Formats: sequence, C-alpha cells, structure tokens
Amino acid sequence: MAEQIVIGCDGSPDSHRALDWAIQESAVLGAQLKVVVSTGRPVSVEPNLYGSFLEAIEEEAGTVAAQAAERARQRGVTAVGVVERGDAAGVLVRHSESASALVLGKRGRRGMRGRVGSVSAATAAHAQCPVIVLPGCGDPDARAGHATAGPFAERIVVGVDRLGAQNPAIVAATRYASRHGQGLTLLTVVPEDTTITTGSVDLDRAIREQLLGPAQTMVEQVAEAVRAGYPDLVVETYVLFGRPAKRLVEASRSAELVVVGTRGYGGFRGLLMGSVSQAVLNEGQSPVMIVPAHRRQ
Repeated sequence: MAEQIVIGCDGSPDSHRALDWAIQESAVLGAQLKVVVSTGRPVSVEPNLYGSFLEAIEEEAGTVAAQAAERARQRGVTAVGVVERGDAAGVLVRHSESASALVLGKRGRRGMRGRVGSVSAATAAHAQCPVIVLPGCGDPDARAGHATAGPFAERIVVGVDRLGAQNPAIVAATRYASRHGQGLTLLTVVPEDTTITTGSVDLDRAIREQLLGPAQTMVEQVAEAVRAGYPDLVVETYVLFGRPAKRLVEASRSAELVVVGTRGYGGFRGLLMGSVSQAVLNEGQSPVMIVPAHRRQ
C-alpha cells in the first residue's frame, strides 16, 4: 500500500510553501498526497441569514483544495483534495491516523481563515504521525546562503535523551536521513542549570568534564545502535552545554530538518509541547519534525 502524506492548506503564503515541500516529499517517496482544507467549526445560525456566507466559505475551501491537488498532479504526484467542516486541528489529527506524515505551514490566514498556522502546535501535539512544520516564508534566499555554510548543512539533526535509540524521534530521524541520502546528527545538551560556578576555573572545568562524560557515552551508544541498523548512513555526534531549546534552534539555522519528540527525558526532559518542542516549533528556521511519543509503527 502506498504511503500517504497529508498537507493542511488554507491558501496562505506559508500554506503554499508547505504544499510545495509536501509535493516534493511525495515525489521522492512515491507517496500519495492528500490535501485537507477545513472550513472551521459549524456555525449554528439561521440559514436565511448566513447561509450564503457559509456557502461562500465552503466554495472557497473547495477551490483551495482543488487547486492544490491539481498543482501536485502537474508535478507527477497522485493527489486528492478533501474539504471538511470542523476544528482544523481536530480534522487534521483524524487524518493523521492513516498518514505517514502530516505537513503544515507555520502561520495561516488571519481571522476566520486562520485555520492552519493557529493550530500547528495543537496538531503536532496530538497527531498520530510525525508532523512537519515549515518555517515562515521570511527570506528563503538569505537562509539558503547561511545554511550551506553552517555546521549542520544538509544534515538531519535530532535531540538525544535517555530513551536512547528507541526514542521514536531517533527512529524517525534516522529513517528520514537514510531515505533522503542525508547525514544524521545526534545532538544532546547538558543543561546549564546542572552546573554550579565555584569560583575556581580548574574546579569548574573538572565539573563540566564530569558531566560531559556520561552525556558523551550516551550519545555514542545511540550512534552505535543507529550505525548497526544503517551501516551506510553517515552519523555524527555533538554534546553541548546550554539550554536544549536554544541549542536546537541554533542548529536549525543550517540544518535540513530538526527532529524533536512530543516528550523527552534527561537533557531533553522538557520535550513537551509548550516547552522545548514548542520553542523549536516557534523559533526554528528549518523545517521541524515533531514525532509523537508513541509513534505508530
């Protein structure tokens, strides 16, 4: 059975950017693309007062879905458009149950049409499949120039925690890197709040080295497990000090994709929507993949 990628569309510029990314991803994987457009929550009003207005919203949604699906077909991708009433996040979460990935733009259209961008975090927190959120349009040329010169250029970066190689985020990042022929960077962070300044440079250095050892061992064990399953995959490891969210956001400046989970432990114990994952989702400059803690195999 062919894989299916779901793209949430609302006709906004970020939505178009996400659509193009999803089309390219579908082409690479030979997957079907499902374009989902939500008209919003049903409104209980007198049909004679607002009937024509609601019909106009549904007609516009149908046009967005049809045009997006046709755009994909023109590029050789099998695509279907779907229009549904209901809360956008709820609609997308339902479709995630049968999808291999769900793609969204970071921001949607404002007002009643602000369907995608306003719910990207809610969708990522509850989806049954990995959710890829594309950054805001901004200046893609400026980022492209910086990314090619950055330390994580053309690499998939994923945060490592005490779950190790069994962490669904590690599994998803490894598979993505392998399928796309890109390198994998395993990154863990020793939080700043675990270190105490003593006033002695030598003692501070010794404490940092003592903390660094276990973290390095942990990330190298994960790397060994990944290499055992994917011997052709180029894997590198990083152990950094600082705030996990900040370090991942910094990595996103040059990374091809940053992968986080909805929950984490150890150095990434804050990987809950609303903490580290939320920070990376909000501030990341690369596409961000958020993998559910109990990812469907």
